[in-house]
Amino acid sequence: MDEAIEQAQKLDSYFETHGNPVGPLHGLPISIKDHIQVAGTSSSQGYFISISDDDQDADIVSILRAQGAIIYCKTNQPQSLMHLESDSHWGRVLNPFNIHLSAGGSTGGESALIAMKGSILGIGTDIGGSIRGPSAFCGIYGFKTTSNVLPTRGYIKGDPPPAVVNIPLSTGPMCRSLRDMDLFMKCVLSSTPYLWDPNVVPIPWTGLETRFNRRLKVGIISNDGFIEPQPPVKRAISWAMSLLSDSKFSNLIELKEFKVLGAEKAWSQVRRLYWPDGGHLTKNGIISSGEPLHPLTEWIYRDAEPLGMHTAVDLTAVHKERDDFRLAFAKSWSDQDVDVIIGPSFVGPACAHDTAFYWTYTSLYNLVDYPGAVIPTPIRAESGEVYDTGYVPLSDACRHVRDLWEEGDFGGAPVSLQVVARRYHDNELFGALRVLKDVLNLS
Repeated sequence: MDEAIEQAQKLDSYFETHGNPVGPLHGLPISIKDHIQVAGTSSSQGYFISISDDDQDADIVSILRAQGAIIYCKTNQPQSLMHLESDSHWGRVLNPFNIHLSAGGSTGGESALIAMKGSILGIGTDIGGSIRGPSAFCGIYGFKTTSNVLPTRGYIKGDPPPAVVNIPLSTGPMCRSLRDMDLFMKCVLSSTPYLWDPNVVPIPWTGLETRFNRRLKVGIISNDGFIEPQPPVKRAISWAMSLLSDSKFSNLIELKEFKVLGAEKAWSQVRRLYWPDGGHLTKNGIISSGEPLHPLTEWIYRDAEPLGMHTAVDLTAVHKERDDFRLAFAKSWSDQDVDVIIGPSFVGPACAHDTAFYWTYTSLYNLVDYPGAVIPTPIRAESGEVYDTGYVPLSDACRHVRDLWEEGDFGGAPVSLQVVARRYHDNELFGALRVLKDVLNLS
């Protein structure tokens, strides 16, 4: 914080001397996830032995600083970074709307801080829902780009987690408006990071200025065929469907039902892809210091642990399986002829602590590498809500999700939805959000 105040004073002096701001983010305080390197601070992957001192900024931090931003705090994340509950050696993040619920993960510190108006803008990462889940749990806006749209060099000090061998890491902003998401993207990409980082795909940013010269084709998801969402999420879908199908918007939107391909298969596949080492490197690193494994840390690599360390031949096989699914999913999307889809961000609102077992509504889009944005709704969970009398479980996981609902008290939790576009159609996603802004009364 002392460094942030010093930087703010320097920015004040610059403005007094030159009469102009340093850049479009002049004086803007930005919070940042703990594992992202900020020179002069420490970072970690959510467990003791991973703590290290940072002597340089991550590329995205350097870009933001050059445009006048002030990095003033780092925020909590899960042990190992790999689950939807931000509970690490720093402690547990509580949901601002109901402290008995999770704030999400892995960027749960950001989502809680932004929801409480302790931060204007934050930076998250997403390899399974780590921007979108927390944003949904805390009722804020969050955007996961397609991989390599934004620079991520310096996000992890030392070797990156094994998961990135199979599932690309994405990053993006978390904030309280579409405008701020768009501003973040515009500012970072205006620095042309692709000229010095060959991993970054050179996509000029048009964002909310992107326009459709025809009706927007929107597919709406009631469930993914694997897990029926909990009651307040069903209400949010009904709310969105009612507005999107209103005749006064018929010149803007063509609404269709969207059937999700292979959600159960994708969930099984992605959980194995996260751990090409069977989870052993992370597990051994955590326990080597005597730190106990958190329940969700063990949960997430449970399916992969018996498989052990993958060989090159193993990786070739799992990459083919992944790519075959991506091809089938892209064909299904094209056959259903939609520009974007809108549906649940999670199986429910925020979940009770240590019960974030099913990320199916977010991790699917990491598997296929599609961009997604979480948008708030006016819907809130109510204590005592019950499932429809005609409910039939779609799977054992679906039945478990109902049990979790009946065991908990979710009163007051916000409910958000997710809007998704095709891979590298990030601008088109924002063009769709421009249309949806007036229809769904987005800020």
